[in-house]
Amino acid sequence: MKPVTLYDVAEYAGVSYQTVSRVVNQASHVSAKTREKVEAAMAQLNYIPNRVAQQLAGKQSLLIGVATSSLALHAPSQIVAAIKSRADQLGASVVVSMVERSSVEACKAAVHNLLAQRVSGLIINYPLDDEDAIAVEAACANVPALFLDVSDQTPINSIIFSHEDGTRLGVEHLIALVTSKSRC
Repeated sequence: MKPVTLYDVAEYAGVSYQTVSRVVNQASHVSAKTREKVEAAMAQLNYIPNRVAQQLAGKQSLLIGVATSSLALHAPSQIVAAIKSRADQLGASVVVSMVERSSVEACKAAVHNLLAQRVSGLIINYPLDDEDAIAVEAACANVPALFLDVSDQTPINSIIFSHEDGTRLGVEHLIALVTSKSRC
């Protein structure tokens, strides 16, 4: 079964396909009555806008690409879930490419996979040393990129996590749990 098109919605609603396009793109010069009729037709036909076609037509859509290590691992899957949650709140979509092998070339391949999907920005959630991070950033082809957990000495856009502080707080918390339990 082929996907429902703007033309299908237009025919169903009894309006022009340009009117349907205006409703999909949230143009202001559509009457409330016509907008309701088109939205009802879209719902009835289960119309889903073609984001790829919108991108080709020059419409800006926010698509964030995430290159990450295996989602079978707890930390990367939690980070991607948090990225997706926040992106949803901001009206952006997320596409994920897992780095299959442990190498800078595999990370670059994941980035290229995301760039082929015309992402608006990239988040690299993969451990890289300074030199490799710079090489991956060069592969980002002028698409804004944010690296997670690389050295704070690396001259790229990044978010740095303090493993030392996190470990210290974790050990302090564990000791507090143990000592309070032994008093019981």
